[in-house]
Amino acid sequence: MMDTETEIELEIRIQEAIEHLLADFEAGKEGAAPPESLDGTIGRLSRQDSLMQQEMAKEAQRHRTLRLHLLQQAAARIVDGTYGICLNCGGQIATTRLLEMPEAPLCSACA
Repeated sequence: MMDTETEIELEIRIQEAIEHLLADFEAGKEGAAPPESLDGTIGRLSRQDSLMQQEMAKEAQRHRTLRLHLLQQAAARIVDGTYGICLNCGGQIATTRLLEMPEAPLCSACA
């Protein structure tokens, strides 16, 4: 069982991470948009580079979306009193794991 101070710190970390991800998500939308000119006015290598950068930006957005979802679930578990309890085995998730990755839904053994 973690102390109240640690619980508060983790709740603050989760909220700050959610806010940060939402800001990053908005900024990342621009990079995931299709390249402006694929009509042959740029060279083949530049076009390939643009497409590769677009795919990398899309993957970063997918990663942000997943992490945001996990953080929102963690925030909901704080509210319902199940935060820090492994969703698989029901055991306590180590505080050190939660401090490193506050969205962790599983203990180290189950992860």
